[in-house]
Amino acid sequence: MRLTNTLCAQHIGWHFKKHWLVQGKRVPKETGAAAELLKLGITIKTPEDILNPKVEMPRVNIVGDRERPIPLDSSHPNWHSKVCHSISDTNVVVGGLPQAQVLTNSIEIPTFPKKIEDAIANQELPSSIDKNVKHAILSSHVYDAEQVKLPKVRNPDRPNFNLPRTYGISHERINRLLINKLLHESEKLANESVTLQRKWMDNAPFQAFISQDDNLLNFDLSAQKVVVANKAIEAIKGKFEGNVPDLYPMKCTISIPKQHIYVNENFYPLSADLTCAHPHTIFSVFNKHLVNNVHKSEVTSSQLHARTLLKAFGVAVARAKQLHGDSAGGVLPKPIVVQSVQTDGRTFHFGVLQLNTLDIGANSSTKNLWFQRQSYDLFSECGYKGGKSFLENYNGDVFRILNAFYNNS
Repeated sequence: MRLTNTLCAQHIGWHFKKHWLVQGKRVPKETGAAAELLKLGITIKTPEDILNPKVEMPRVNIVGDRERPIPLDSSHPNWHSKVCHSISDTNVVVGGLPQAQVLTNSIEIPTFPKKIEDAIANQELPSSIDKNVKHAILSSHVYDAEQVKLPKVRNPDRPNFNLPRTYGISHERINRLLINKLLHESEKLANESVTLQRKWMDNAPFQAFISQDDNLLNFDLSAQKVVVANKAIEAIKGKFEGNVPDLYPMKCTISIPKQHIYVNENFYPLSADLTCAHPHTIFSVFNKHLVNNVHKSEVTSSQLHARTLLKAFGVAVARAKQLHGDSAGGVLPKPIVVQSVQTDGRTFHFGVLQLNTLDIGANSSTKNLWFQRQSYDLFSECGYKGGKSFLENYNGDVFRILNAFYNNS
């Protein structure tokens, strides 16, 4: 008879197979023999230890072999038990300018220093300067030949719909070209004695560690363009009164990322022995695709102004630590003045920081000074329309402020 599935299910061979599987899972009973052997000092080995002994293979360093990553835990050589709040280029403080004032122990003066205000009001520029600045804007935003894939554009009404990708000039290149062209226009208008005292530097990193009461702050920042000078900017004269904002019940370090792994070293990109090493003006670029809050919300104007202040403060502290030592603290022998400009290619924000003290605690009697105005739009729209380039609502005040900053000493 031919075996079928039904007959095979009742076949005795099937019962033998199942019985073998059940008996194979039995756990041997403990007889006590292993314990008696251990008392006599006799080691017990399993058959696997004798037949397949473990052999540790030595690690061979081959050229091009990648090192194993160091675990990011307490075994890391740069691990510290004290937490450090790190302020970098990609995050902003959620409290905006008031939180930045508390972090830097600065009072806000809603105007520029008198010397800069007078320079803006009294400067005489040629009639062709606006034409040159407009051409600089179009050259950086429209006429450049770079064509790269731009970031994705989302429609709030249809968030899951993928719009076609567009090509054009990258955000980084637009800002680099625009800043270079505007500085070049300022150089053409300045005296030779001024231009010989100025040098440019691209993508300069700065790092500064500073203590605030029980908090340790790390300013790990970079400036896309730095103008350095042979002489430091003179201290701003006058008496300025004001108070640091009260953030209670919010802490001044809220939303700032914490780190346990860090190297407590300060860095200024230029040597103190160089004659042209004094920070004069720093330019930082704001890219909404790279800079955001910890909760990924839109950056407000107050947070944008706070970023300008923190950039200038990090550069000033790094310079102060270089001149007076890493352990420097308290009131500085000579204040350090740094001018800060932040732009996204269209909107410009200007500010001037005077660093008077490195004591930024709540009980510090000496305050730092932060001079600023509200943001300015260089233009409203720029691009192509009907096959022709266009520029709408050009604002010449932006270049006049920038030119006053460049000539300030």
